[in-house]
Amino acid sequence: MKKIYIIGDLHTVSAWRLAGVEGVVSGKNRAHSDLEETIGKEDAGIVIITNGLAEDLRARITEINTGSSSPVVIEIPGIDDPHGFGRSAVGYIAEALGIAL
Repeated sequence: MKKIYIIGDLHTVSAWRLAGVEGVVSGKNRAHSDLEETIGKEDAGIVIITNGLAEDLRARITEINTGSSSPVVIEIPGIDDPHGFGRSAVGYIAEALGIAL
């Protein structure tokens, strides 16, 4: 069974952990290696990464998403993001997968 993982700041990862999602607390200097390690997990189906960490990784994220069917990498705002969530977390995942829930 495939799993969802999150890579982000402490507060965002902690919130997702409350929902049962495994996560990695990361920073700008470790985001690339944390992303590579997470997508390399055999059970990774969806990898969520906060916008702040994804800024410098967009080319790699596009490569991952267009190069294989799994995992899918989705960017979301972090809890501390000044723009906040524009919709529910499920909405972000549904948009990235191209499905309606």
